[in-house]
Amino acid sequence: MHAVLRWIRADLRSHRLPSLLVVAATAGTVAALLLAGTLLDTATDPWLRTYRQAGAPQVRIDTGPPPAPGRDAGEPAGNTPARDDPGPDDPALTALAGLPGVLAVTVQQRTTDATLVGLDRAAPAGAGASAPDQGTGHRIPLTVRADGPGAPRPLLTTGRWLDAATADGLVLERSAAEAAWARPGDRLTVLGADGRLVGLQVLGIADSPDQIAYPEAGFGLGWVLPATLDLIQPDHAAQGRTVGLRLADPTTADYAAQRAVTAVGAGRVTRLATWTQARASRGQDDRLTGLLLGLCGLAALLAAALAVAGAAAGRIRARTGDIALLKALGFTRGQVVRMFTAQHLLLAGTGALIGWAGAVLAVHLSRSLGAAPATPHRLLPVSPSVTGAVAVATLAAIGLAAALPAHRASRVAPVPPADGTVPGDPAPRPARLGALRRLPPALVLGLGSAVRDRGPSAVTVLRLAVPVAVCTLAMSTWATLDAVARPSGGVTPAALTVRPATADGARDDQELRRLLAADPAAAGVYPGAELQTLAPGQAATLTLRALGTTVAPYPFHVVEGRAARGPGEAVAGQGALDLLDVKIGQWARVTTGDTPRILHVVGRVLEPDQGGRVISTSLDTLDRPGDPHGPAFYSVVLRPGADPATVQRELPTRTGLGARLDVRPAPDPAAQLTALRGSVIGLVALLGLIVLAEVLTAAATGLREHHHDLALLRAIGLTPRQAGAMMATRGTALALAATALGTAVGLPLSRWLIDRQGRAGGVGAGIAHGASPGAIVAVAIVAAATAAAVATLPALRAARLPNGGILRES
Repeated sequence: MHAVLRWIRADLRSHRLPSLLVVAATAGTVAALLLAGTLLDTATDPWLRTYRQAGAPQVRIDTGPPPAPGRDAGEPAGNTPARDDPGPDDPALTALAGLPGVLAVTVQQRTTDATLVGLDRAAPAGAGASAPDQGTGHRIPLTVRADGPGAPRPLLTTGRWLDAATADGLVLERSAAEAAWARPGDRLTVLGADGRLVGLQVLGIADSPDQIAYPEAGFGLGWVLPATLDLIQPDHAAQGRTVGLRLADPTTADYAAQRAVTAVGAGRVTRLATWTQARASRGQDDRLTGLLLGLCGLAALLAAALAVAGAAAGRIRARTGDIALLKALGFTRGQVVRMFTAQHLLLAGTGALIGWAGAVLAVHLSRSLGAAPATPHRLLPVSPSVTGAVAVATLAAIGLAAALPAHRASRVAPVPPADGTVPGDPAPRPARLGALRRLPPALVLGLGSAVRDRGPSAVTVLRLAVPVAVCTLAMSTWATLDAVARPSGGVTPAALTVRPATADGARDDQELRRLLAADPAAAGVYPGAELQTLAPGQAATLTLRALGTTVAPYPFHVVEGRAARGPGEAVAGQGALDLLDVKIGQWARVTTGDTPRILHVVGRVLEPDQGGRVISTSLDTLDRPGDPHGPAFYSVVLRPGADPATVQRELPTRTGLGARLDVRPAPDPAAQLTALRGSVIGLVALLGLIVLAEVLTAAATGLREHHHDLALLRAIGLTPRQAGAMMATRGTALALAATALGTAVGLPLSRWLIDRQGRAGGVGAGIAHGASPGAIVAVAIVAAATAAAVATLPALRAARLPNGGILRES
């Protein structure tokens, strides 16, 4: 054992830089895998803990106003006279407790729809209710629920709950508060259904785990006292109801939701959400980042293992004489294998510890990761089993990579060749380099050495191509984010959604459309409206968006099929196609209120809003009873070069409507993916370390295998500079070949993976953008320059020695 330890220590001292690179590559790989596991775990685990702590129902149903006593259930709610009393609970919702599999029904809560139109942070603390103003905040649709005895409450994260001492209090759901930049103590202005402005004070921020987060849900959520709800919607006959179902078997949530919609009536259900949909909406960004880190981490582990295998093989070839001496002194084959394997496991173990410490530091420095609740006893918010699995997988991969060349080392004969090396292939025939006779000698000799050693050169190219392919995936992810973030990135046209912020925000629809079309930044103005619809099976809701007309159709970016050209035709996002279980060219049945619709799906669009669960048609299609009689908003498509943020800020002033106009930007699918960019940078740096380790191994191997050639060439007049150029040419040729191979494999692979993730996320395939030619050329230049520099320096040092010294140096 003492001899083994002395050997390991001596070998590590003589190969300090390669050993440090192995440690660094292993540390980066372990950190990437641990962070991937943390992100994937925190994407759902905190939600599950919050969901259980809140005791949230498995199915949440929002309905319109209940039928008034004496009114036929089929009569529209709008024919009911206004009531001053809240009325009794909806008997249809109460009867849901008798459905099979339903354990209980939560207390019914009154609801109303409103719009958050202002945020005023200048109000002094403790100020009472005052005349509301429009403020300057972000305007979002808001569903307001009235609190009551026994009603389920969300989990407060900051602030306090409602109380009678603050009659105008409001508790906002966390995602809505983040969108409005609101915090406890702020005053908000809410626009009611009849155009009435109500000033409210934010008392707290809460997490409602049974609700789909804003903006994917299409609306924010807030809670007020019953009296405050009556201020927002004074007509009790127009107030809706919401109720939750607690199920005996949560896995039957979709079936229970379908039964509940059938029992209540599809025409009365306005919104429907199950716990599985709520879980899927949380942590999408963390999950995407975790998938990228996990995939690239596994590929980096493979690349690191290949680099370790190459380094171990190179050391064994360099020290064949020493190994033969150990064999002659009594070392067995098993001892030789264990010695080399233990040496590299020691490096991998050190790297794993450093990587674990780096992951812990990253978690606790990152607000998005370090805020994982209910895990104060853990340094990482990921289960110990995941940490152990990452460590075991890393050590196993590195150990196996080192054991294979160690097994070959154990077969070295006790009496090696005289110079301690394995005889190589004979020099290539001059005819093989006949086409290169006019090139400089260093270039001819360098390319000839790479061509002659076909086996080792091919293995080196393959090992270098793996990290290059993974780097191409990372750069393609960055290119896709850049393309999506651009206003004209091909996902959606650069557009703004405009609607009156108050009942008198515009004098009429035609005048508002004329004012918007006259703006110099507007390329087109398209009327629109949205309806919540039930999918077949009545277990989920999606959005029916009517935008443009058959005469002036909206310029959807259709990636499959064709654009809608007439009434009844529609295009859909991938999420809607999956929910409706239809393909391009088929007919889809949806239900809005009591009205069934048959739409011909003629195309697929890239839809980043609401997880792609949007089906779009023309406004002419809304010709059924109960449909909107006019546009609810206008979509303003901007001219190329127009900045959406600038137009959003200046459009109310240019139209002369000021704060009476509500202007919102189009959904930005890349707004929440900033963490993904940081992951890409870290992965590229990690892959650079692996490439550097592999290039060092290739340079050392090439110098050792050509030291006889250097001595001979020096004897016939080769200068040290030409010797360095020869080895630099060899390293550059191998690096360029690996870059070409890695790029050829990485580009189609990255497009396939990104499109697959886009389809799973609801946006749809067709979003992927490959790495730019400039980035690929930059990678090739960096790889070639690094290989040339790494190969040149030791070759120059060796070429300056006397011919006999070259042999001793090797």
